Amino acid sequence: MKETRIKFYVERTGFWTEASLIFMALAIVFRVIGCWGLWNDRYFLLSQIVLPIASGLLFILLLALLGKHALWTTFLPVLGGVAFFVLKALTFENTTQMLLCLLLYAVVAIVYCGTVFTLIRTKWLLVPLFLLPFCYHVGVEDIARLRDTVNPVTFTAGMQEMSVLAIMLSLLFASLAMKKLVKEPKPGRTGDKEPEQSQDIPSQSAEKPAAWQEQPVPVLEEAPPADGPDAAE
Repeated sequence: MKETRIKFYVERTGFWTEASLIFMALAIVFRVIGCWGLWNDRYFLLSQIVLPIASGLLFILLLALLGKHALWTTFLPVLGGVAFFVLKALTFENTTQMLLCLLLYAVVAIVYCGTVFTLIRTKWLLVPLFLLPFCYHVGVEDIARLRDTVNPVTFTAGMQEMSVLAIMLSLLFASLAMKKLVKEPKPGRTGDKEPEQSQDIPSQSAEKPAAWQEQPVPVLEEAPPADGPDAAE
């Protein structure tokens, strides 16, 4: 028997899809503003400016044009975004934080690719993967930075952080926008069980061949009792 096939897609005019596209566009704008004038360092230019902007633009293009028919293509910009976060995490001074972030990014890449390629048959694993890091950034790291009066947050760093948060929200909204299409196997195709063919079985009441006709059995008549003295015995 054939297995039931599924496909994930997004509606182009859906609320969550539009929100995802808007926040990814905002992430690009924040990245350009926050990194303006910082392109002298070639490594920073490629890893923190070109890579996230190119990945964001590709994500917008693929989600808007192919999200309904080929959502799986968005794995390319998502992997590009994961590479951007990985390269950013490698600059962390805290080794524990760096390892935890690398583990998170690896899980995001695996789960996202597994979902859009329907190896994972639910979208709800993606939602906490994007929602929880967003809450941690806002509720723990960003509040701590804003309260640090000794080393106040610069405008450049603030715009770069806004870009990161916008990327997380965009991917979160894209996950919420995903819908599942279930394709049931159609009967009557190759591999399906063929109906059994009926065979004509002769009825027991059918006439038997002439050689098998039952012959009448003669009935023997009883002999009359014999007269004489022997009959009385």
